[in-house]
Amino acid sequence: MSSRANPSRGLPALIALASVLSVLSIVAHLLLLVALVPPRTPADARGGGPRPPRATSRPTESAAAASNPGSAAGIPGDPPTGLPIPTSSAQLPEPAVPAFDDHCLRNDNPPTGAKLPVGDPFGDTVEALGEGAELQRVYAVRDGALVAIDHAGAPRPCDEQVWQLLSLTAPTQVRYVAEFLIFDADPNPDKDQFVIEGEATPQRITRTTVDDSHWRISIAPNGLDRADLGWLIAHELAHVISLNDSQTTPTQAPVCEYLDVGTGCLLPVALLSRYLHATWEDGLYDEWVTADRQAEGDPTSTAYKDFQRRHRDAFVTSYAATHPVEDFAESFAMWCSVETRSRAVSRLPRTAPTDSGHKVDWFAAQTHDLVPELDPGCAMLRKFASS
Repeated sequence: MSSRANPSRGLPALIALASVLSVLSIVAHLLLLVALVPPRTPADARGGGPRPPRATSRPTESAAAASNPGSAAGIPGDPPTGLPIPTSSAQLPEPAVPAFDDHCLRNDNPPTGAKLPVGDPFGDTVEALGEGAELQRVYAVRDGALVAIDHAGAPRPCDEQVWQLLSLTAPTQVRYVAEFLIFDADPNPDKDQFVIEGEATPQRITRTTVDDSHWRISIAPNGLDRADLGWLIAHELAHVISLNDSQTTPTQAPVCEYLDVGTGCLLPVALLSRYLHATWEDGLYDEWVTADRQAEGDPTSTAYKDFQRRHRDAFVTSYAATHPVEDFAESFAMWCSVETRSRAVSRLPRTAPTDSGHKVDWFAAQTHDLVPELDPGCAMLRKFASS
């Protein structure tokens, strides 16, 4: 991956990663699909190696584990048993699959002359999107529509089509998206180069604070197919859905009883809190903490690879094993963009509570809040991805 390893934790990690390279989206689901859905070989789509999605926030270990590196602290916070789960009153119909021109997924695009606004609070350098990345367009999102802010003319039809697909997938959640960026990932990467294909970044307020009610989503659709694009959109949305200000306490909180995700401390009934307590176990979490310390933030580290090999059944992709935030996003992407009856989903292991099949199934069981808000759009996205 063309990211820079960063060993920092909590909010400093978020700021460094959001302004340089967070850990969000380079599409590692490809490994799973290569194994289960031949003859597609998306991992080789651009000649590079596996490409894991990256996340802008890296949750930190618990305070107890940080102060006592030899301790086994377990998953931060108590299971949210008995606490009232947020309830959504949304009654959304399943949207029709929108028209989409596959020419929008061509492998390479000519330069557009687009420029990132100077001082953009989501980041104002294209280098943050990885080696070989080329800015195509950047838009503000106003009243659900794209407004060009890059001095490169009116929004392009292809960009509007990608945006429409994203907004139809999560119509109640795109209110958090304040900026939408389209770039070309390197179409001809070196053999071992990780290619960043997406990113979700919260707005930076100061050097040490962020506003997690406003996000930029960046997408590189060039060279993908519909299945890859659907997965990428779902993965990036998963970060916004699970890390926005409705899921956390303020970033100023000095101590987190639950996980510190950089944008703040997770609430006990936050989606990610519930997911961790339902699909991870203390021993697995402690083992990941050890691997995370050894890796020092480098998702290509052998520490993560060894951890994933020991727990292969627990993760839908190898990249999911690099962090609980990425595990949530990758499992959500599988649930939201891959047909439930497909071989890729039906063949996931479901023996142990931590198995990846149970993680994907967990999303369908969140009938109080997540399903009413997202299942209709995800049903559409599954049809798009398989078309």
